[in-house]
Amino acid sequence: MEEIEARLAESPAVTVTCLPDGSVDRRYAVEDAAGHVESRADLGERIASGHAKSFLVDHETTEPGGQAVNAARQAHALGADTALYGHLDHAVFDALDCETHSMGRPADVAVFEFEDDAVMFTEESPDIADWALADLDRVADLDAALGADAVVWTNWASVQAGTLALDALAERAAGDGDWLVVDPGDVTVREARAVAPFLDALAGLEEWRVALSVNDDELAFLAEAVSDAEEAPATRADALALLRGLGALDVAVLHAEDAAVAADAAGVTRCPTLSVDAVRYTGAGDRFSAGLAYALAAGWPLGEALTLANACATFYVTHARSGDREALAAWLAERR
Repeated sequence: MEEIEARLAESPAVTVTCLPDGSVDRRYAVEDAAGHVESRADLGERIASGHAKSFLVDHETTEPGGQAVNAARQAHALGADTALYGHLDHAVFDALDCETHSMGRPADVAVFEFEDDAVMFTEESPDIADWALADLDRVADLDAALGADAVVWTNWASVQAGTLALDALAERAAGDGDWLVVDPGDVTVREARAVAPFLDALAGLEEWRVALSVNDDELAFLAEAVSDAEEAPATRADALALLRGLGALDVAVLHAEDAAVAADAAGVTRCPTLSVDAVRYTGAGDRFSAGLAYALAAGWPLGEALTLANACATFYVTHARSGDREALAAWLAERR
């Protein structure tokens, strides 16, 4: 961790672009006649048993949300020159400190929080669902937007033509050595038959250095969708290697509760995740992807990039805010 603390003190000059989604996140606590509903399992049991048919919600906060927004907030906190191209047509996004450009209406998300987890109910924005790369072209100098040291491309799962947008990206030249970090979101909502074209589109991005960032459920879904039952990957490393090969990826990365695992040309790199007491259960993966993009763009070795990404994620779930370089360095020093 000392290496990371030293690197954070260097303050590298990095530019990051994040796109394309956005949401208005309203957070609620949940109660029924018996009192506070402590867990998601408790809520499910009460609904299934018919013990309670009515629940009260206590509105706690309304916040800017969405994968690209979360990633942009983390990249900005790290000191990157950050530009966010999202769906931001709502006053809640006025509080963001980074450069912003809106392409339409955000999604509406109700986050029901429990002591050990959270559940999200989303009213998706048709503007996001129908998004195409041409929509970015209408609000930005596309070459400038895509010319950052790293582009964090999120939420493929919610964009109906997300694969076509990646195909369109392949037709545009990337800068020398630019990174594209793709965090596809909850891919389990998509049909399995959409996965192979998605990986083909990633393989077509020949001028980019591409990283795919997924969680355990997303990794399992993607790997199963492109595997025969008899040939399903036996381990996380096998699944990452499979996706890396099919997507012609520079690196395939898993972010999980116990570890971050990455497969690249040199093999498999594993970084344990710090054990923490969480107060937030959504948004950590987006911070991970932003930290990964920042470190890769700054030229850090993969192991150190994973360590920073893990730190961004775990700091967020314990503090309910994105950590800046100073806060992350101090927090890591406490855990040496």
